[in-house]
Amino acid sequence: MSEFDWIDRYLRPIVRAPGASGLTNDVAVLRSDGPVIATMDTIVEGVHFLSTDPIETVAKKLLRVNVSDILCKGAVPRDALLSCAWPAEFSESDFAEFCRALGEDLKQLKTSLVGGDMVRTPGPLTLTMTLTGRCLADGPVSRSGAQRGDIVCVTGEIGHAGFGLEDARAGRQTAAAGRYHVPVLPGREIAALVAQFATASIDISDGLLSDTAHISRTSGTGIALRLEDVPFAQAAHTAEHALQQATSGDDYQTLFTVPSERKEACLEAAQRSGLQLSVIGTVTNGSSVSLSFKGKPVPLPSRSGYTH
Repeated sequence: MSEFDWIDRYLRPIVRAPGASGLTNDVAVLRSDGPVIATMDTIVEGVHFLSTDPIETVAKKLLRVNVSDILCKGAVPRDALLSCAWPAEFSESDFAEFCRALGEDLKQLKTSLVGGDMVRTPGPLTLTMTLTGRCLADGPVSRSGAQRGDIVCVTGEIGHAGFGLEDARAGRQTAAAGRYHVPVLPGREIAALVAQFATASIDISDGLLSDTAHISRTSGTGIALRLEDVPFAQAAHTAEHALQQATSGDDYQTLFTVPSERKEACLEAAQRSGLQLSVIGTVTNGSSVSLSFKGKPVPLPSRSGYTH
């Protein structure tokens, strides 16, 4: 079967958006009832996922890393374009399972596939998704708006995926491995919280320290993190254990800053929405990240997170 046959058999059934025209056109018509943003992520076998990872989890990871980018900007995901460079060694049943899992997650995350492209390749498996989102305010919340005195907040828990990657490499089927395979996102409610309260925001993909540094650098401020206040996957009894989890990456939680006078309102809104939210630091003078653990300064590690 050709790639066109595979598209007809497996991708077309999961395409439901009217603007996609059933994948019968060269372009898709995108919906817009407010400011629209777009993001794109590529994941490559052997770089972003293991060759032994189940193909259904690869499909869900591809979608979720893009959804995470949209949510942290104070927007909700809308329309997706998919590009597949599919190796000849992968079977038709692999592609069928990939599409089934992707369709399941598209429905769960209220996102529509509207088109894309597919080619065969000697390998490795390379997948790219472009995803649009509708802003819930006048525009997206950038990385660059943090102000001195703001509090620093993070959703969920940090470090699960780092432990999960170790388990997956060892062939251990654990809860942590499951969170490495399929990221657990904070939920669509975070978009409204960010849109209402955040001065700067980013998703944690490369590691808590690395992505905190992005906000610090682009905002031209310092950020002081209290490692004992970070909701780590494993209770950190030492600074070393905290740093291990703060630099592991693939958490896909949202890190954002909020004016200090709006702290209580933000925490109350998070509680009403069912979001786990922790205050872990403060925006300061300067232009870099500083760390402490139980009141004692902690030197920055040489490696702050994942780098490509």
